[in-house]
Amino acid sequence: MGISLQFPKLSIFSKEKVVLGLQISKSYSKLALLQKEGNSYTLPTIPFEIVLPDNIEEAGNLLKDELLKRDISNVSVVAGLPPSSLFFKAVKIPKVKEDELKDAVEWNIREDINTIQGDTFYDFNVISENEGVLDILVVIARLSDIDRIRQICEFADISLDIIDAEPISLINLASFYLSNQAREEREENICIVHLDKYESYLSFSHKNVIVQSLNFDSIKYESMSPDDRESAVESLVNEINYFFLTIHEPRTIFMSGDSFKFPEIKAYMQLKFGSRFELEDLDPVNVLNLDYSGNLPLGVYNVPISLAFRGFLDD
Repeated sequence: MGISLQFPKLSIFSKEKVVLGLQISKSYSKLALLQKEGNSYTLPTIPFEIVLPDNIEEAGNLLKDELLKRDISNVSVVAGLPPSSLFFKAVKIPKVKEDELKDAVEWNIREDINTIQGDTFYDFNVISENEGVLDILVVIARLSDIDRIRQICEFADISLDIIDAEPISLINLASFYLSNQAREEREENICIVHLDKYESYLSFSHKNVIVQSLNFDSIKYESMSPDDRESAVESLVNEINYFFLTIHEPRTIFMSGDSFKFPEIKAYMQLKFGSRFELEDLDPVNVLNLDYSGNLPLGVYNVPISLAFRGFLDD
């Protein structure tokens, strides 16, 4: 599973490459195809969503049919794991030799692995080093969730290159955007509120990563009355306020996912936060400078787009 928090390496002479970002939920999948030539990103096809049946083979065959309809083949594939499939832990380890690092990480997460039901897989990145101490981000995933993604891709006849953590991919997208902005002061913290069906969450990055689930379901929200919608957003604001009781606040909170579908959410949240935070859309059109004029708000597809973007980070 690839975990990458560094800024991408851009190359003027890089060759054309196409990556498929694959967000696989329990009941649906969102897909985005991203192409890069030189420093330019384009969308060869509009991102799309399909409903997935419970049966893994049927889900894979349906995905295969939808890709064939759009003539999508021979591409790199990056799939994502949602926060409910992941456990994040920040650990500090005295600097050791490279061949000793894995054992040191395993010793620090042994109790966490024992508390998770079923077999697990983990990956880690050294985020920073300070006075001989390494700050390390460890991501632990259930092996059953990884196998489900792999099996669906096998039935879909697509070759899976990377399985990444969805919150990390969104942070990568925001990092790339901030690195290209001429801001007076560089934002040290990155905070993203991602609203989605069934699973919404807040991702916070400052040397390490914290992911906090949010009690928001965009399907339920869509069917609510105006008063109930206001109450739902009020609860969302309270959750965010509670999160920042113990965390150093950012100046900007990026909005992602179904907040693009329901713009009143951002407007009401900004009213409640006032000057405390500036809410900014994590719009992939602006982030990647895409030539796009369609009616579909692409921010709804931030997860598969950011996963596809992840496929270019190691180039």
